[in-house]
Amino acid sequence: MRRRRLLATASLTSLVIAAPGFAGPRTTNAPQILTIKVTITDSSITVKPRAAARGTNAVFILTNRGTQTQRWVLGNATRGVGKKIGFASVLAPDQQKSVVMFLDYRGPLPYSASQLRGSRVLKGSFRIR
Repeated sequence: MRRRRLLATASLTSLVIAAPGFAGPRTTNAPQILTIKVTITDSSITVKPRAAARGTNAVFILTNRGTQTQRWVLGNATRGVGKKIGFASVLAPDQQKSVVMFLDYRGPLPYSASQLRGSRVLKGSFRIR
C-alpha cells in the first residue's frame, strides 16, 4: 500500500514538472524589428545602419532635410511586373515618412534619391545578409 502511494506521488510529480514544457507555444521566434534612418539632403544620403539580417522587419524612417522635393527608391520597386523587392516614395522638403518592409531577400539592394526638378541622382547600396 505504501509502495503504491509512493509510485503515484512520483508519477504525479513528474507530470507536474514536465507540464510547463508541453504548455509552451509551438511557434518560432518572432523576427527582429530594426529601425533604419534615411536622411536625404540636396547633396547626400545617409543610411544608418547600412546592413540588416535577412528575416528582419525593417522600419525605414525617411527624412528629407533638403530644399528640393526628393524621390527615394529602394530596390527595384519601379521596374517590371511580378514580385517587386523594394519601394519608392516622394518626400517634400522637411517631410518625414515611415515605411515597413520585411527583408526576405539576401544580397545588395540599391537605392537612389533624385530631385524632381533637377538632374542630380544620388546612389548607394543597402546590404541584406
